[in-house]
Amino acid sequence: MKISLVGTLMLFCMFMGHAQNSYEITEQSMPDNKMATSFTANIIGQNESNVYYQWQKFIESHKGKTYLVFAKEGNVEFESEHVLLPMLDNKSVTLHTRFSPNYSESGILLTLWIELPDGDYYSSMTDEDSAKKIKDWLLKYDLQLTEIKGRG
Repeated sequence: MKISLVGTLMLFCMFMGHAQNSYEITEQSMPDNKMATSFTANIIGQNESNVYYQWQKFIESHKGKTYLVFAKEGNVEFESEHVLLPMLDNKSVTLHTRFSPNYSESGILLTLWIELPDGDYYSSMTDEDSAKKIKDWLLKYDLQLTEIKGRG
């Protein structure tokens, strides 16, 4: 009985850990600019074309326009201009976004860099509070995808 209960508990914890990973946003310094920050979301179980389409609609809701910049071997890059981000005082910024398969090929990695109006890239070192808000903003997009998939 104890072994069965322990095994069940371990399985439950494993599934809980996996469920949380799909909604985790990682933050890193850009390789060529240590002062700039990138954010990566791991979007699980979504159709690629739907993710791209919904990203474009999400950006349009922030007054931006999205353009395809690069597409090759599963990697797709977009540039979104004139995006008003509330967490950055509604500054008009340019978003650079790369979509690529995640490592387990069960979803898509969305990596985002924010180019500020002066041409510099956003850095979480200058404002940690806004970094949390950017992560929450990306989580909102991820959750929106889940809701859309659940309705279909």
